[in-house]
Amino acid sequence: MSKYVENNLGKNETIVKKADLNGLFLVGAWIKGILLCWLLLIPTVKAIIATVRFKNIELAVTTKRVIGKIGVANTQALDAPLNKIQNVAVTQPFFGKIFNYGTVQINTAAGEYRFGAIKNADAFKKMIMSQVDQFEEDRMKQQADQMAKAMAGAISK
Repeated sequence: MSKYVENNLGKNETIVKKADLNGLFLVGAWIKGILLCWLLLIPTVKAIIATVRFKNIELAVTTKRVIGKIGVANTQALDAPLNKIQNVAVTQPFFGKIFNYGTVQINTAAGEYRFGAIKNADAFKKMIMSQVDQFEEDRMKQQADQMAKAMAGAISK
């Protein structure tokens, strides 16, 4: 895995949780690739492409935002502040339920991002949502502290 997330951290920002990937996500593609290789090697090439894409998936939640990247040549990057996350959804195919992986779909004002092969996808979704709640609580507390300081300064004059 490359270091996209680590290279894009901001000041006073730490990684809360990085998404773990489940390699069993590729089993179906490779079974098709091996069994159907007599069809002009197309399924095998698709399995190789799926493996390369899998190796280049990164997704993490930090104290301030959600950062992610998918792809090699044609990349899609996500860099969304926690207060701009509108919705997080998880879809799991049949084998995803058995082997505990799924696709995490994150909706922001800028668009929709889909990250496949995420291990414990439901737990990762809960982590994102709890971090969004924590970010909002911290922001409210900071605003209250600033208001209290301003009021204290105004009263002491």
